[in-house]
Amino acid sequence: MARPRTRARKTYEELLTENAEKLKKHTEAVSLLQKEREDLLKAKRDEEMQELYAYMQENELSAEDVIASLQNQAPREEELAAS
Repeated sequence: MARPRTRARKTYEELLTENAEKLKKHTEAVSLLQKEREDLLKAKRDEEMQELYAYMQENELSAEDVIASLQNQAPREEELAAS
């Protein structure tokens, strides 16, 4: 009966090379995912800005009107929180 062949043990250099290739592959994958995330966040922001602008147009509000309204609301919220 023939003996089963044993695998030749890889050298540390071969193992390090394989490790470096895996790191590169995963680093590229992470970079692609980060780029995709940035694109999604930008698309979300653009959509929200379109909704805000449409609301402002429907209600004949200027940017100054919206800012003033938000600034006037902030002190009241602080008063409620203090109560």
